[in-house]
Amino acid sequence: MYARRVGGKEFTFDFAEALYRDNLLFVNRETNSVWSQLHGKSILGPMKDNPLEMIPSIQSTWKFWREKHPDTKVMIEEGKEGRAYLYRNRKPGTPAPKPRPATHDISALGLGLVLGGDAMFYPLRELENTSTPMKVTVGGEEVTIHHDKEGMTAWAVDGEGTLLSAVLAYKAGWKDFFPASGVFTASR
Repeated sequence: MYARRVGGKEFTFDFAEALYRDNLLFVNRETNSVWSQLHGKSILGPMKDNPLEMIPSIQSTWKFWREKHPDTKVMIEEGKEGRAYLYRNRKPGTPAPKPRPATHDISALGLGLVLGGDAMFYPLRELENTSTPMKVTVGGEEVTIHHDKEGMTAWAVDGEGTLLSAVLAYKAGWKDFFPASGVFTASR
């Protein structure tokens, strides 16, 4: 669940059970509008076509995050623990989703970055085969790409070291939204 301002109004978001063009959807409780993560806007409901502001963040394993930020506190609302709560918008009478395996196949997972109108995708498997951090240019801006294999993550910072808005996504989903995106390949 996420709380976020959109157009001056505050909304509470939950995960939806579906994908749109191979990417995560979420729903805001207040209007039941459906939002697309990579589209960056609402695709269905009263808020359709309203954009979301992307906030720089790092998606990683809990272990990676906890090692980097040991003082992190986790909030769990009483009585709302577990995966079933994430699917609160399920239609009444439909079964809960089947649990997924504990392992995560990252073969198609990578970091998607859009700067200056240019999109670039950095597959985690390719980043494993190169030395990071590495400096690259995207949309005319020099950025540094970081990668941590154990944390199953990658992130980008600008020339001053400020975290940039980017997303971990699957290549198929990324290319659905950014078909002209470049795809990084490590030198062999």
